[in-house]
Amino acid sequence: MNDILFVDDDINILSGLRRRARGQHPEWNISFATSGAEALSLCDQKTFDVVVSDMRMPGMDGAELLHQLQEKSPDTARIILSGYSEDEAILRTVGPAQRYLAKPCDDEVLFEAIAQMFKMRTLLLKPDIRSIIGGIDALASPPDTYTRLVNALEDPKAGNDKVTAIVSSDIALTAEILKVTNSAYFALPSKITSISHAVRMIGTDTLKSLAIFVGLFKSFDGPPVVTRRIKTLCERSQQIGVAAALIGEHEKLSKATCQLLPSIGMMSHIGSLILYLYYHERMETVIARVEQEDISIVEAERDEFGAAHPEIGAYLLGLWGFPEQVIQAVACHHNPADFAQTEMTELTALYAAQHITREMGGSASAQESEEQSTIDMSYLEQIGKADSVPAWHKIVAAVLESYT
Repeated sequence: MNDILFVDDDINILSGLRRRARGQHPEWNISFATSGAEALSLCDQKTFDVVVSDMRMPGMDGAELLHQLQEKSPDTARIILSGYSEDEAILRTVGPAQRYLAKPCDDEVLFEAIAQMFKMRTLLLKPDIRSIIGGIDALASPPDTYTRLVNALEDPKAGNDKVTAIVSSDIALTAEILKVTNSAYFALPSKITSISHAVRMIGTDTLKSLAIFVGLFKSFDGPPVVTRRIKTLCERSQQIGVAAALIGEHEKLSKATCQLLPSIGMMSHIGSLILYLYYHERMETVIARVEQEDISIVEAERDEFGAAHPEIGAYLLGLWGFPEQVIQAVACHHNPADFAQTEMTELTALYAAQHITREMGGSASAQESEEQSTIDMSYLEQIGKADSVPAWHKIVAAVLESYT
């Protein structure tokens, strides 16, 4: 049974939700509360899978309720409903809310969001792993991101391209900007996946505010060696995204897919960022095993945490409401053969880009990398792209050279 708690101070709204939700989803076990205090009391009595709260309520508002719920039950997925879109409201819910929906909200949109959260929970079956993700306020950024961003925004000679480049170099800030831009606060008819478009949409003030929240207050303050790993991860993920988009263009994937691939590349290692930022000592153990035992990073992470960065990242993106296309690519980017395919897709482009980028990261030439490659040729033969590998190596080599 899927347990859901709806919280709203308007009894009429709750009554309507009760009638419609039970009619359309009789399999859901639904509870209701008319205040934050009542909701917390109910959460003391039982554990809910999803809590959906109104933002504006007397006494304890939705942001404060979800903050307390995050501490009390981090395994619970959290949705905020709001009828207004001021920057302050957005920022107060960036941490505790995993999904934003605007009031009035169509039943179809709300119920689909809840259903997607249930689906994402199957990616991480262990409650303690879900609690790890649910207990994290926001993703932290490298400390210098905010300074560079503000300097660019205040420079009359710096255009949108420079701001976009700064944002794109930072996984955490990219994730938060795409998360907020795609929220219902902006009432967009379709998902925004272009970072440049998101930067234009979000506006200067909210962009700077998010950079402060993510970069200044949640910046990583650990050992220098881990800081270097995080910055390398940010740059490598950006390279993967660019390479994947170019591979997609080379293979004549749709324009929409190619425009999506840079974001997918950045998001592909959002799970790695989580693990480095909050469990860097345990990640050092993981890295040591990879180097000493010649096992994959995915295998070592699963042994250490019970889950690896692909499913952790996909779970997080699913909670945030990212498109299924992005979630599937992130979840399967290390093992695309497990995802039944008969043709080239964005997953193939991402897999090839991350695999070849990793192999060429030691400055091997395209030819040397191709000769030593461990890329899954049986998978590529299955989708008819085995002959494309040499061209892909040249694409990745050109991308890496542009970063030197």
